[in-house]
Amino acid sequence: MLRYLLVFTFLSFSVMPASAQGKAIYADGVLMATLQDAFDAVKPGGTIRIEPGIYKEGGELKKGHDGVLIIGAPGVVFDGVAVKGKAAFVIQSDNVTIESIACKNIRVRSKNGACVRMESANLTLKDVDFSHSENGILTWNKVNKLLIEDSIFEYNGKGGQAHGMYITGGKQLIVRRSRILNSKNNGHGIKSRAEITLVENTVVASLEGDDSYLIDAPDGGEVIVRNSLLVEGANTVNWHLLTFGPESRKYPENSFKLEKNVIISDREGGSTLFNIGEGMPTPQARGNVVVGRITYDWSDNNFFFDERADLNWPAAPALPEIDLSQK
Repeated sequence: MLRYLLVFTFLSFSVMPASAQGKAIYADGVLMATLQDAFDAVKPGGTIRIEPGIYKEGGELKKGHDGVLIIGAPGVVFDGVAVKGKAAFVIQSDNVTIESIACKNIRVRSKNGACVRMESANLTLKDVDFSHSENGILTWNKVNKLLIEDSIFEYNGKGGQAHGMYITGGKQLIVRRSRILNSKNNGHGIKSRAEITLVENTVVASLEGDDSYLIDAPDGGEVIVRNSLLVEGANTVNWHLLTFGPESRKYPENSFKLEKNVIISDREGGSTLFNIGEGMPTPQARGNVVVGRITYDWSDNNFFFDERADLNWPAAPALPEIDLSQK
């Protein structure tokens, strides 16, 4: 029988008080007065370095600064300020990487604020912690590739219109080794209208949040979710965990592969695995460990348990410690 090692190392962010090292922002080694000044001054392929502290500011990286690395020291937090009525970081240049940045409390008049607004073709987020905002990240519909690795998105969502991650269209979303937790106010953990969506080695869990879908792929496309932990909580407002094309059949190729995951329902009365749009092919679910009552036409190569206690796992809303590095 498939065995899972009960080892999982959670990501953590060490927050150093601003007094330990003065706030400062550098563009290519030159001290800048503000984040916007750094965004304006940095050269293509350059680096913006941010020293520890809580920053009540944001910035717009306009076109012409491709290949920039924006990196924070431990303890960098952007708190509560959006620019252009959009986000703390509005990114229009291509091939930008944002690394080791925390961001929280982003709200705007349109109720669609974000820590990052992606208005470029390619963007990478690494080791970021985006929380307590309307969206963690919100994109436009011309994405070529959004890569998110080793990151946390928690307590994001607003009115069912803003989500932990909202990719409004484009080519490709890849999420690896990340945690999307406690989405709130009817928000989804991941909402992806991308043509290709890959989620692997990742935790998407309601915990105590009043979220909706864990992963929403409303326009279909090619979706793979593997080696991940999916947990629908007791307070979720939606009995479906996942969707596949309920709004449209936008793309010529459509498939959903759900492989080698641990899938848990803590919802009273059980859950339904999928909300599937008319005309969509049947999703493939193989090699998953399923805990709780989750309705689906399961094949024989999945593994079923009535409750967490059958696996000596802690009661909800705690997360079981699981090795998600299965090959």
